[in-house]
Amino acid sequence: MTTPAATHTSLPYRPAIDGLRAFAVISVIIYHLLPTWLPGGWFGVDVFFVISGFLITSLLLSEYRRNRGRIDLVGFWKARARRLLPALFIVLAAVLVCATFLTVSGRTSNVSGDVLATLGYVANWRFVLGDEAYFGQVAAPSPLRHAWSLAVEEQFYIIYPLLLVGLLAMIRRRVHLAGVLIVLSAASALLMALLHHPGLDPSRVYYGTDTRAHQLLVGAAVAALVSGGPGSVDRGRVRVADLWCRRLALPALLVVVSAFWWAGQAQSVLFEGLAVPLSVLITIVLVAATSPATSVVQRALSWEPLRRIGMVSYGLYLWHWPIIVFLNDQVLPWPTAARVTLQVALTALLSWLSFRFIERPVRRDGVRALIPKVPRVSAAVCWGTVPLLVLGALAMPAAARTVSTQLTDSSDVAVPQVPYRPGGQMTSVTFIGNSVPDSLIASFRSANHPDLEIQGLTNVGCDPLDSPRYADGATLPEQPGCADWRKSWATTLSAETPDVVLYFVAQTMVTDRKVDGRVVTFGSDAWTQLIDDNLDKAKVAAGDSHFAVLNLSCHSMPTFGSEEIERVNDTQYVRDLNATVADWADKNGVPVVDQYSLLCPDDKVHSTINKVPLYKDGIHFTDQSGPIFWKWLAPRLQRIAHGQDPS
Repeated sequence: MTTPAATHTSLPYRPAIDGLRAFAVISVIIYHLLPTWLPGGWFGVDVFFVISGFLITSLLLSEYRRNRGRIDLVGFWKARARRLLPALFIVLAAVLVCATFLTVSGRTSNVSGDVLATLGYVANWRFVLGDEAYFGQVAAPSPLRHAWSLAVEEQFYIIYPLLLVGLLAMIRRRVHLAGVLIVLSAASALLMALLHHPGLDPSRVYYGTDTRAHQLLVGAAVAALVSGGPGSVDRGRVRVADLWCRRLALPALLVVVSAFWWAGQAQSVLFEGLAVPLSVLITIVLVAATSPATSVVQRALSWEPLRRIGMVSYGLYLWHWPIIVFLNDQVLPWPTAARVTLQVALTALLSWLSFRFIERPVRRDGVRALIPKVPRVSAAVCWGTVPLLVLGALAMPAAARTVSTQLTDSSDVAVPQVPYRPGGQMTSVTFIGNSVPDSLIASFRSANHPDLEIQGLTNVGCDPLDSPRYADGATLPEQPGCADWRKSWATTLSAETPDVVLYFVAQTMVTDRKVDGRVVTFGSDAWTQLIDDNLDKAKVAAGDSHFAVLNLSCHSMPTFGSEEIERVNDTQYVRDLNATVADWADKNGVPVVDQYSLLCPDDKVHSTINKVPLYKDGIHFTDQSGPIFWKWLAPRLQRIAHGQDPS
């Protein structure tokens, strides 16, 4: 994350602030590497937000005091650019190179857009409006997903100084200034609480600038109260506040650090207001850390190893997530300890190199420090990087496709491609399922099956079962609209009356469930009953249409510590799920379209079909494999429509 203390007018260096940054960045890295070790480690980002609001406000008010009521906004923004952009440019260039060779083909266009959004510091809104919430779980997540927090902070750095200048022109007393900032913070926290719906995907409130601003503003409000200068509160009261902050800093720090463990379970409560008092606790630690009088917490946070980690925290934050994404357990099928050790070592090395040769020289001497003997060339290289990154982002997907076509794979599924013979009449088919049938419908347009009419009763990211999924010790959130989608099956199918309704068994059905407050484990009688009930519901919704089930194929996707993805990758779980579905189908006289036997011979995952890539992201068919699969599926849909066995 950022280090606001180093700008065009510096504050006195406080090593304890770097120590607090170290705690925050370490928690985030552990959370991403080993989420079960630190399930609330994502709260480290919240700590960074409060630090940024506190230090940026302290910095601007210090300049306001020294310059007798004037703040050099242009100088401030230039200093932010020198601090943030050079290291970010290096990371983005590395992401483009690695994505060309290591990103699954179906995700390269997404990564390209993520690079452009990160350059514009709007990545958080891209993730709010895009599909990262879903595809980041079932396929390779964006290597720039962590850039959302950088976007929130940069938007704050652009807008907040303007707001502060305007407020200082109208408000003379610091108490009133802090009051306005508190009101704005409360409005942001209230918006977060109103937009958050427990059990549903929290991406809107988690990534949104408006819902996250309250943590930055809490830090800003406290800085307005304790900063000196014209309009500041009585210095005696500031000394009393400083004294109490030093006394309360240790328990406050312990509560904040403890959140790295329990915040995962308490996410809904945090989003509905608890984040505000936690932010206040962080400011207590900050006041103690910046106090002219020492304290136990200030000395502890100033511990040299912590201080050094905090100094390179921006680089650590920038590098750790792309390294985790690109060196995942599918690329490096090593023991977890060995893979994590390599990821941490690379993160530390690249962060130190960035700090030593990029960040510190540019922050100290400007962009000319990159090539000090030729300063004009140095400046040209720096600012010429932006158009080069834009061009690289636009060209990367095509380059990645070229690379992927040159790679051979000995693990191939050979599917006979007999000429397709259209039936004598039009057959209408409706698919029920998530993004897998939805993407298969998209590839139908390139297939030549004139006697088939395909409709989709699909919802990307929704699970067909009514009971919420339970994995990694927590109930997994669901995207908005899924409950309404499941309820719509009967009314939609009765209106369409298709000849065939094909139910796609979803990969999420291997997950345990939460029913009436208790966990229903995979394979138990209660879990089997949930599967049977859901299939009964779909069959009833199909009415007089021919109803059939397409079972689940095997897959191999990066897990990133997800228990659910680990089960999807485990062919034993998939076979057990398919056996449960087959038992129900046999009892109810429903045909099963057996794609597992086609795509998983010898119970093994195969990555190509007829010498072309099978999956673009580990689970969805590619543009090349989709038509091949359709030649196999279409005749079976014909046979089902005529009441025949599809096999």
